[in-house]
Amino acid sequence: MGKVTREQKELHKQLIINAAAESFLEKGFTNTTVRHIITKLGISAGAFTGQFRIKEDVLYELVGFVLNQQFAVSEKLVAGRSDDKILLYAAETVLQLYIVDMDENLRDIYYNAYSLPKTSALIQETVTEKVEILFKEELPQLESKDFYLLEIATGGIMRGFMITPCNIWFSMDMKVEAFLRNTLRLYYVPDEKIEEAIAFVKTIDFRQAAKETVDGIFLYLKKQRESLQEI
Repeated sequence: MGKVTREQKELHKQLIINAAAESFLEKGFTNTTVRHIITKLGISAGAFTGQFRIKEDVLYELVGFVLNQQFAVSEKLVAGRSDDKILLYAAETVLQLYIVDMDENLRDIYYNAYSLPKTSALIQETVTEKVEILFKEELPQLESKDFYLLEIATGGIMRGFMITPCNIWFSMDMKVEAFLRNTLRLYYVPDEKIEEAIAFVKTIDFRQAAKETVDGIFLYLKKQRESLQEI
C-alpha cells in the first residue's frame, strides 16, 4: 500500500468534519457519537482517531466557520442601515440568539461550544478580537486583556440566555432586550444608546436571517461533501 499523502490526509479530515457537522445539525452534539460519524462515512474508529481524538476536536474545527458566517450575515443585515459599530454588535449577538432558538439541536451545539474547554476558549479569543474592533473607538483606554475579560463576562451572559428556551413568561423580545441591556452596560454604553440598539434590532427580521444562516450552512456542507467526493 502506498504512503498516504498530505493531500489525502487533509481530504480525509475534511470529510470527517463535514459528516460530523451534518450529524450535529441533525441530531445535536450530545446525541451524536463517534460511532455515528464513522458509520455515516463508512470508516473505522482508527481512521477517525487518526485525525481527531474526541468529537470536541471536530466541533472546534467548526466554531470558527460558524462564527464567521454569523458575522458575515450580520454585516449584510446592517449594511445600508447604519455604520454604527455598536448597532452591528447588537445585530450580531441578537442573530445568534435567534439561531439558537430555531431548534433544540442548535441549542445543544451552541451550549456545548460555549461550555467545553477548547471550543469556549476559541470563542473567547475570536469574539475578543471582534469586540475590540467594534468598541475600541468608544473605549480607547481599554487594552486587549480588558476586552478579553469583558468577553468572558458577556459570553457567560450569552450562554445563560441561549440555554434558556423562550416560553410564555419569557418571550424572544424580552430575551433580546434583557440581553442587550446587560451586555451593553458592561461595555459602558449609555442608556440612550442601549435604547437605540434595542429599537434598531426590532427593525430587522431576525427569524428569517437565522433561517437563511442555517440553510446556508447546510448548503455549504452539501456542496463541500459533493466536491470532496469527486476528488
